[in-house]
Parts: sequence; C-alpha cells; structure tokens
Amino acid sequence: MLIADLIHSCSNANVAEAAVCCIGGSFAERVAAVAVKNGMNVGRFVAAIVRDFGRRANDEAIDALRRQISGTDQPLLHGLVHVLEPVLHEGVSFYDDETLGAPVSALRGSPWYAGRICLQ
Repeated sequence: MLIADLIHSCSNANVAEAAVCCIGGSFAERVAAVAVKNGMNVGRFVAAIVRDFGRRANDEAIDALRRQISGTDQPLLHGLVHVLEPVLHEGVSFYDDETLGAPVSALRGSPWYAGRICLQ
C-alpha cells in the first residue's frame, strides 16, 4: 500500500517538488541539477520518474523498494530517494508522459530498468 501511495502522490509535480524539498540537503541539490540538465523543473522531473517507475518496475524492483522502506520513519520520502537514486547516480532513461512519451535521457542503467530498451 505504501508503494502505491508513493507512486500516486509523487506522480503529481507539486507533491513531488514538496517531497524533495522536505528531504532537502545535497539530495535536493542533486535532483535540481539533473532536472535542469534535462530541461525540467524539479517537480515535473521527479513526477516523470515516479510515473515511469510505476509503469515499468518489475516485481523484483517493487520488492526491493518494499524492503528499503520497511520500518523507516518516513517511508514515502525514503522510498522516493530509492526511486530517484538510479537516475542521479547510475543513470537511466525515463519517459516523460507529459511530452507524449518522449524519452528523456538522464543517465543510464538501473535494476528496475534491466532488460528494457533505453532510448536516447
């Protein structure tokens, strides 16, 4: 249920931006930098990644996220960090459905993207 809540709430750009602001610190700075690199504001960038995760994550990725947030004080914020880190560190391509599914090349390679075609 928490994962569904995370995906539902952070698929909204305003909520996503507020969540990143709540996390703050260097994480928020990294998110902002990658968002700008991709020509988006923070809210739209995060919401696009969360929506794409919700559509494309396999059972293994969902289970990994569930383990990551289990027992944490703020599971939604912790889960959001877990969803965003692959884009910030390892790099992935994700789809921004607000631009009719056009691929956005952030970086690449994540366990929840394994085996899918990444377009640039």
